[in-house]
Amino acid sequence: MSETAYRGPLAGLATININGEPWNIVGDAQWQASGNVNETLKGQSAVEGFSVMPQQGFFQATIRDRRDRSISAFQGASGLNIVLVQANGKVITVVNGWQTGEINLNTQEGTFELHVESDTVTEDTVG
Repeated sequence: MSETAYRGPLAGLATININGEPWNIVGDAQWQASGNVNETLKGQSAVEGFSVMPQQGFFQATIRDRRDRSISAFQGASGLNIVLVQANGKVITVVNGWQTGEINLNTQEGTFELHVESDTVTEDTVG
């Protein structure tokens, strides 16, 4: 074995900026890069091949409410630019995203779930 395993942080800490403003992530940030998706094409007598279709990416996370910002401003919002930096150094970028679903605020925890989709969700790795 000529290469050793990376021994730095692999998970845990994360930071997020939404349209240039920092927000606190409370739980599980998740994302999926945009790109093509293959779907198997089947006939009655054989598997015939596959089709390729574009697929939007997404970002979602549980975020802490802030007293200086209106959470309802995210409901139905578009033009959202998000930068997520993970503990392992990866940078996830959402460009010109739109909020989907409903935003419900949990008053006991002071949190809300934000789900944003975009045709441009990218992952940049570190060397």
